[in-house]
Amino acid sequence: MSNKNLLEIGLLLGVHGIKGEVKLKSYTEIPENIFSYKDFYIENSNKPINLKFVRKVKQSLICKIENISTRTDAEKLRGLKLFINRDNLSKLADDEFYQVDLIGFQVYNLNRESFGSVISFNDFGGGLLVEVKNNNKMFYLPMGSNFLKNINYVEKEVILNLDLNFVKD
Repeated sequence: MSNKNLLEIGLLLGVHGIKGEVKLKSYTEIPENIFSYKDFYIENSNKPINLKFVRKVKQSLICKIENISTRTDAEKLRGLKLFINRDNLSKLADDEFYQVDLIGFQVYNLNRESFGSVISFNDFGGGLLVEVKNNNKMFYLPMGSNFLKNINYVEKEVILNLDLNFVKD
């Protein structure tokens, strides 16, 4: 399976207990929704794994992976990314996007002034923010529907309704 066909959906944070359970950080909007997908893949492997939800502890999902039954086996998975096949995803509405698809896109305002390039996304509770890098400076910009005006996949651009002075010193 090609890496282009995979979508990163979580991160194996570490182990939980002695029976091979792992802590998972889900990238889905509602963390438990990750289990609505099937055919999970672990970073650097093209063989699907069977992932089962056990319980939630704080912000982590505790999971069991088939054929992982000891803490030692689970430790080997620490820090690895979890992927699903894009073909398992539903079609997006016109105003929806997968954050991972915008990494590296250039961010402009309505006047075509450049903010820099997308390096990540975060939501600290006040709405979606895009982390942008311009030279060696990194900063966050709001990405809510009030600000996001267009995503051009052909030109790899994100257009926001923000003044460039928003990030000036």
